Amino acid sequence: MYAFPKVHFSPVAIAKAEEYGVSVDFMYCLDMVNETGIMTVPGSGFGQRPGTYHYRMTNLVCPTEELKKTLDKLKKFNHEWHNKYL
Repeated sequence: MYAFPKVHFSPVAIAKAEEYGVSVDFMYCLDMVNETGIMTVPGSGFGQRPGTYHYRMTNLVCPTEELKKTLDKLKKFNHEWHNKYL
């Protein structure tokens, strides 16, 4: 039912999140919902080892085509987001 994808963030992204006073995984999830409508939960809300990051996705039963569209949006968002913080 749940997936916990691990994410690697650049030092630039981590520094930007620190500027905002939030964890980098929170910033990532907030940007994701604002840009794609995909709702996830930052791993920092569940506890994670220092220096590691992930988020939680709920994988509920949905039509395969809808899941493919969502995963395509997620892939595009992830690529663009990380390119902003190189």
